[in-house]
Amino acid sequence: MSIINITLIVYVLASIAYIAREIWRSAGTRWASLGLLILAFCLNLAMVAKRSIEAGHPPFSNLYESLVFYACCTAFIYIIFEFAYNFRVVGALAAVLSMLILLYATLQDDTIRPIMPALKSNWMLVHVVTYMLGYAAFGISFVTSIIFLVVKPFAKKGKEGKEAEEGKEILPRNFDKLSYKIVAFGFPFLTLGMITGAVWAKKAWGDYWSWDPKETWSLITWLAYLVYLHTPLVLPKMNINKSKASVILACWLLVAFGIVNFTFMGLSSLPSAADSEHIYGSK
Repeated sequence: MSIINITLIVYVLASIAYIAREIWRSAGTRWASLGLLILAFCLNLAMVAKRSIEAGHPPFSNLYESLVFYACCTAFIYIIFEFAYNFRVVGALAAVLSMLILLYATLQDDTIRPIMPALKSNWMLVHVVTYMLGYAAFGISFVTSIIFLVVKPFAKKGKEGKEAEEGKEILPRNFDKLSYKIVAFGFPFLTLGMITGAVWAKKAWGDYWSWDPKETWSLITWLAYLVYLHTPLVLPKMNINKSKASVILACWLLVAFGIVNFTFMGLSSLPSAADSEHIYGSK
């Protein structure tokens, strides 16, 4: 059995363990679920390292390699937040998200091909890693937003409770606050990814910005999350109450994550992107 199939199985087992953890809420199920997810992450990381050695360059030159790394980053970001906060219900969907990304990778061409000269740069490593960490954080915020929207209609009215502190459980009705923290964590990585991409473009093609489709949609993605981070300051001035504002923000994150995935994987379907040197993931 290949390492990618083993990794997929462990992600599924981790998701099941998180569901069991939510049902029984014991210390044993907590460490079993987290342990399985860490194991899946390590296997996923081993795939990234193995591909890098086989290819002789950072494994980000096509869609298959990028998806494998994306799945790895998603698991990594969730693990970081689980150590910071107790929100076990998210773990099941985070493991499923990583599994689905990796499963989609298996549908892609995994042939190792020589990379174009422009990609033979250390800037590629920094640019892609920072972008993927940002995307992974947005993926986790997508999960928390879905859970929040599902739970919101059934949440009891009254005291919301104090903002969760380290080691305390965050209830799903407070996942709107958690989503904001996760996006605030991921946004600097996205910003750094744009900056390093511009520097890389200058060295590779002579211009910091050329309004290539990839660059344009990367900017749209950045603006979508910038708007999200600033919207809580605007909505109260529009006489929108806190309850409605939280729903609006959660829905905005669902749309924003759709933009992320289109920027990452969907651009190759645009006629205007046919000759783009930035959209190398589908080549």
